[in-house]
Amino acid sequence: MHGTKHPVRTASTGDTPARTGDDSVRRWSPEIGAAPPQSGLITVQPNNQPDSEWRDTRKNVEINIGKACNNRCVFCIDGLPKAEDRSYMPWPQMQAELGRWFDEGYRSVGFLGGEPTTYPKICQSVAHARELGFTRIAIATNATKMRLTNFTDRILDAGLSRVTISMHGHTAALEDRLTRVPGNFEKKCAAIRYLVHKRRTEGALKDGLSVNIVLNGWNYRYLPKMMHFFYQKMQVDDLRVNFIRPEGYAEGDADLTPEYSKVVPQLIRAIVLAETHFKKVFTFGGFPMCVLPKSLRNDADLLSRYMGEYRDLSTACSIRSDGGDVIPPGQKPNPQSWVDGPKSSVVHYDDVEGRARFNWQDRKRNDLKGQPAACSRCDLAQVCEGVWKGYLEIWGDKAFTPVRLQDTALVL
Repeated sequence: MHGTKHPVRTASTGDTPARTGDDSVRRWSPEIGAAPPQSGLITVQPNNQPDSEWRDTRKNVEINIGKACNNRCVFCIDGLPKAEDRSYMPWPQMQAELGRWFDEGYRSVGFLGGEPTTYPKICQSVAHARELGFTRIAIATNATKMRLTNFTDRILDAGLSRVTISMHGHTAALEDRLTRVPGNFEKKCAAIRYLVHKRRTEGALKDGLSVNIVLNGWNYRYLPKMMHFFYQKMQVDDLRVNFIRPEGYAEGDADLTPEYSKVVPQLIRAIVLAETHFKKVFTFGGFPMCVLPKSLRNDADLLSRYMGEYRDLSTACSIRSDGGDVIPPGQKPNPQSWVDGPKSSVVHYDDVEGRARFNWQDRKRNDLKGQPAACSRCDLAQVCEGVWKGYLEIWGDKAFTPVRLQDTALVL
């Protein structure tokens, strides 16, 4: 995006529903979570992302609609959600939440699940976001419902401008094994073909169509083949690979969670293919800097184009919560302890709405990832977020080493 600023539409002048609750008297829980922000919905820590000309400058918020899903992925971080977590966000609450974030200056919004296409009000949510003035409206989806052309036409007409599809295999055997739903592969392929067709013939999805692959112990060996499949056969021009976050179903699973040393050679091969052959968008996330080879780590241009931390939007999150995922104000999780779970001191808990709100970059760095002892002696902390705590529980922290800035070509 090269830091391009985007025009902001004016909000609709038509009738809009009243927002639930009065934000001027919003009750932030004093016992749990981060202290109430001095202003706005959340506090964002400074310098939590590296500077980059490739990042879209629009502030982004991801709203979780509930954890109900029509797939059962073996690495799902939600595992078996409680019944109340599977319930959908009430429509008045969704309208109010969209309005709050728009008033905060956010112009990009994404809808997350579970599976957002199962939300009965998803098309209305997209339309309401457009009416408010959001200029980038996205969903992260397994896309099985998007094979239904009537549904896809409706959500595109409502204003959807980006789709990120979770798909993790290049064959039916691999995809259906990972998602544990027979026939999933063909459904997703049908959805991708239709979305590609809509982009090419009607200019739909102006903010892009991407496939998001979770790299895990069952599929990382096939990364080059998956690139060939998605880029050439399916005609997708944007791939993102994220190293597995071993929580939920995958917690403690060494079979699903390979060592970085096994995966990095395939990642480097993929970058070479993207650079010399496919020449399409390819990014990766979830790899600490010290496990990358010096040839990549010391190339500022390559890192800024391929490492997701340089390209990801600054992102807030709003999720259903009972407050159990946060800790009292003033307390800090021990960054070298990855046993006590991902409780947070950066999450703001709203006990009126029953929602947790936070900046995703801060949440990863402070809560969900651990910093092994070597991190305290590393100069690349501004770029590197650390290591998923679930990975450290399985493999420990002996493989990680500090990197000195003087030994790199980076300028921080």
